[in-house]
Amino acid sequence: MKNLRVIYVAILLGLSGCVSHQSEGNMNLANSRWYMSADDYQIADIKLPAFHLEETQQGYKISGSTGCNNFFASASWDGKQLSLTQPIAMTRMICAAPLNKIEMEFMQAVEQPIIRDGETLRLTNGAVFKRIPNKS
Repeated sequence: MKNLRVIYVAILLGLSGCVSHQSEGNMNLANSRWYMSADDYQIADIKLPAFHLEETQQGYKISGSTGCNNFFASASWDGKQLSLTQPIAMTRMICAAPLNKIEMEFMQAVEQPIIRDGETLRLTNGAVFKRIPNKS
């Protein structure tokens, strides 16, 4: 009887792991807008990176701002990671020192996949992007 309980508990734990794994992959990125949280930057009145994802037949189209320049690329989403196709197209305006630093850090970080972290997206450098709620 004790062995049956152990097996039953193991099956339930296994199934609950599958359910939580499924729900993690259900984040819908179609036509979503994202902005970098200012938690990592204690700079007042600085425009931080933000982007928009548009679903296409091939995956996603991403466009946004580094805080100074605009960027454009295609991207793919596997439910856990958003990978931008390299090279990324970008405008080339000269940025002020703080914006230039943020832009360089952002562009280096998006060379690696952007990782899903709950309901946010996280760059490899630790910067967090939060979703802008859709207007109803």
